Amino acid sequence: MNKKCAVIGNPIEHSLSPYIHSKFAQQFEMDLVYEKILATSDTFSTEVDFFFSDGGTGLNVTLPFKLQAYEICDSLTPVASRAKSVNTLLKDKKGRLIGDTTDGQGLLKDLLRLGLSPEKNSILILGAGGAARAILAMLLDHPCQLKLLNRTYENASRLVNELNAQDKVLLNQDSFQPDLIINTLSNNGADFLGSANIDLKPNCFLYDISYGERASNTLTAAKKLGIKHFADGWGMLVEQAALSFEAWHGHKPDTDWLITRGVPT
Repeated sequence: MNKKCAVIGNPIEHSLSPYIHSKFAQQFEMDLVYEKILATSDTFSTEVDFFFSDGGTGLNVTLPFKLQAYEICDSLTPVASRAKSVNTLLKDKKGRLIGDTTDGQGLLKDLLRLGLSPEKNSILILGAGGAARAILAMLLDHPCQLKLLNRTYENASRLVNELNAQDKVLLNQDSFQPDLIINTLSNNGADFLGSANIDLKPNCFLYDISYGERASNTLTAAKKLGIKHFADGWGMLVEQAALSFEAWHGHKPDTDWLITRGVPT
């Protein structure tokens, strides 16, 4: 009998989650059907209910529904509760909807693979959405300097306050020279990066959590600013998917070979 999983978002057609999870399933000779679900804010909750009532095993959540997913859960993992962001849904044996976020740990695994430990580094996060929430919540557990920069100061300030991190995270008005920039903006990240007047260190590294063509404009903008070291979020996508896969199926997939293969064309 096939197991059924899916990713829900809007837009959703570009998602490579079905490709990644199919490769994971092949490692364990698992029969897996992984679908894409297009939803709106009005239909999101109904789509989630129908997916699980129709025999679904696990559901990934992408933009723009990570906060909405958090709000409909019956129970949350500690990291999802702290971040107020959910990208992984499953049902427990009692039928309760459980929410988790694997974004932060997925990013951390890829940063470590790249030799970029957060420890004792200065890290600038661009954006204050669902992914930024999970990433910031993860980084708060590490001894590093943090700054959050967003188009709308109020949204950045609200996020920092919700995480009770006022004494740990600098905001827009504070000067800062980062070792690592993490771009979480899904749209116009390149324009924002170019206009933000960031005081760059010579060896600053830019990590864009988007991947493939969606990250290319940001990486081009980084080159124009003199940033010589950068990576897109393909590795993060694979690593966070592996954590979701393990939560649903109890199997820990190998990720290195898939990351090395790169974004499929």
